[in-house]
Amino acid sequence: MAMRAGWATGFMLALGCAGSPAPVAEPVASSAPEPPKASASSAPVEPAPTASEAPAEPAPAESPGPREVKYVMVGGKLEIHAEGVRMKPVAKAVKHGAGWGIALEVTAESEDEKMHSFLAPKARALALAGKLTRKSGGVETLSDAREGDDEALLSPGTPLVLERKWPNKASDKPLASGDKLELQVGLWGLGPEAKARRPLKKLLLVSMTVGKGEPRPLIAPPE
Repeated sequence: MAMRAGWATGFMLALGCAGSPAPVAEPVASSAPEPPKASASSAPVEPAPTASEAPAEPAPAESPGPREVKYVMVGGKLEIHAEGVRMKPVAKAVKHGAGWGIALEVTAESEDEKMHSFLAPKARALALAGKLTRKSGGVETLSDAREGDDEALLSPGTPLVLERKWPNKASDKPLASGDKLELQVGLWGLGPEAKARRPLKKLLLVSMTVGKGEPRPLIAPPE
């Protein structure tokens, strides 16, 4: 009987250990604040658009870049290259009354085998500005005024001669001995077509000083 009682007691101890539930850890209070509760009157928040959904901003309009003008000396003579056009200027002194004047010719040729448009008001594609220094020391300012919107077309394979003369007004006095003329020559407009023309204010410089004998004009790139 003593053995049975001991066996029974051991069995009950084992059963008590097996049936006891494991201790449960108490929950730790969180330090993070609870999210605010949405009220019934608050409006729903729209999600921010993603990069792919955001409307694209319009690209800024591109402004025309600077015009590329190239000056080359060929056989001692100046050549000007701009926008597919090659221009060859020639200037000579011409007798004008008791004094002297200048006759300027610029022969234009298409280098890119395309059409080109010159703005040529009153058939004058070349614009003149500058100053005249008299022997007495007086200085006269020269300027052109554009009148009209005529056009001169340059075709591939057919040169176009642009001409200007000075003096070109009845009020202009020709150059006398000791006088010096400096002309800044430009183009009223040049482009592949009329709506794309842009002025070229500084195309070349022509200068001439009158001394003894026939004067000689000098052609140079603009400063």
